[in-house]
Amino acid sequence: MSGPVKKIENFKVEFDEKRILTLIGYKKRPKEIKEPIKSLIAEEKKKLDNLLHPASIYTIIDYAVTNKHPIFKDAEKVAICVCTIGPELEQEIKKLMEKNEMTRALILDALGSEAAEEVAIQSDRILAEKARKMNLWPSKRFSPGYGKWDIREQRFIFRLLPAADIGVRLTESCMMVPRKSVSFRINFYKEQRLSTRKKGT
Repeated sequence: MSGPVKKIENFKVEFDEKRILTLIGYKKRPKEIKEPIKSLIAEEKKKLDNLLHPASIYTIIDYAVTNKHPIFKDAEKVAICVCTIGPELEQEIKKLMEKNEMTRALILDALGSEAAEEVAIQSDRILAEKARKMNLWPSKRFSPGYGKWDIREQRFIFRLLPAADIGVRLTESCMMVPRKSVSFRINFYKEQRLSTRKKGT
């Protein structure tokens, strides 16, 4: 049985400065980063209120109506989710690149990647909590293209979810547009031993 499709839109996106620096190629400690880079990061962060439009869409279905991939056997229910931060940030990156402002573009791209991951993390927590309320054990999240779950499984996700409702579409090569989007599934199990997730995470 398929459950209703629902949206999540109330996200508070925060950033770990150390991770942003790593994403743009700096391996030094935050205190050792020169002021010009810190200033550029601060300036690009100020744009985010207008550029980020985080949203996710999900459904919870019976395992029996999934494509029963062998690496997910024995699940009772499956949560399917697509998350995005919207297209505006990517459009701004393109404008910066056209102006040859590559450092700013790189910083904004890192901020966008971190924001998309944060939306996925928060959506994951919400779905894990729903599993617990159903007296089931949630797994970690799995995204198509990682491990043994083929990238073509994106089509399975997009068949189940009207991701266009939050502005996300799938290309012929199974890539999502906007690029700063994340899709995943979480399996809900009857027994804790089948879950790869610790209690409370």
